[in-house]
Amino acid sequence: MPIALLLGMAGCALGLHGLVECDKHGSEQREAVVEHSEMPAQRQGGPVSIEIHTQTGHIVMPVWIEGNGPHWFVLDTGNQNTTFYAHLGEKLGLDMQPLGEMGGAGSGSITVQMASDVRVGLGEDGEELGFVDRQVTILPDAAKLPAFGDKEIAGFLGATTIEQFVTCIDYAEDELMFTPHDQYELPTDAQTMELKLAFGFPYFEGTVVPRLFGKSIDAIVGNFLLDLGDSMGVGIEYAQADAAGLLDSDDSEQRVIGSGQGIDGVRFELKASPAESIVMGGMSMDDHEIHFATTPGGGPPIPNLVGTVGSGSFSGQVVTLDYQGGRLILTN
Repeated sequence: MPIALLLGMAGCALGLHGLVECDKHGSEQREAVVEHSEMPAQRQGGPVSIEIHTQTGHIVMPVWIEGNGPHWFVLDTGNQNTTFYAHLGEKLGLDMQPLGEMGGAGSGSITVQMASDVRVGLGEDGEELGFVDRQVTILPDAAKLPAFGDKEIAGFLGATTIEQFVTCIDYAEDELMFTPHDQYELPTDAQTMELKLAFGFPYFEGTVVPRLFGKSIDAIVGNFLLDLGDSMGVGIEYAQADAAGLLDSDDSEQRVIGSGQGIDGVRFELKASPAESIVMGGMSMDDHEIHFATTPGGGPPIPNLVGTVGSGSFSGQVVTLDYQGGRLILTN
């Protein structure tokens, strides 16, 4: 989930890294939250198509909370459930209770709240698709993102929405489609990537071979969070960049692509560095650049987490998420 604000970046208004666990509520409880969300009530039996906006690299869509809206939300695979800011909860008179501490970019944390049994509606009128989320996360307004153009971001949709359908994101046509699993047909020209889940967070087993001073260096092998709430491409964690010697390098092929501030208030730079090759989920990717932050950050409880894959890796393509089938499907 994007928490840190990035400045001075073309096509990217905010930052990186996944949303990590709350101290007072362990991963077992968070997994149960996903399982106990009520199934959506559709107005029609087939797929549901919703207009989205992807100009900033993020998947922005209209969402109704408790019948009130529309509010602009980001579809975010780096987040586990429905999340929005405190001002919206206060406006709707929700009963907000303390939840715990939550981490993101930087080494610090923020105090978050929760609300129970919140009605979530999707689409222009909030009635194209709807469900009740048993537990939503309420972020403090201090963590609020800047506007994406003319759109004020009120919150994020995560796994409680995506896992119930085969979810198709058409970046070129600005269309989001939710299809019941038993009605989805794999396109003949599709490429598939093996997608795994840990506590509701999707990830790839991947390998990145960075380049330093024009030469390939040791491969970074591990698990990479699929974070479509991040508009960047393939990123590696601070510890991996440090171990590879990328952080303090004066390699002329590296470049600073942004700066930001973590939720702990610590400033950092975001750098891009060349890569010889990138393989994710068994598929070689076209990306030949990786990014990393110059301060440590947090991540979800995925074992051997070494990086992220954001929306930037799929620009102009059709991305279909099939959590149930364990695959990400790519078509042009």
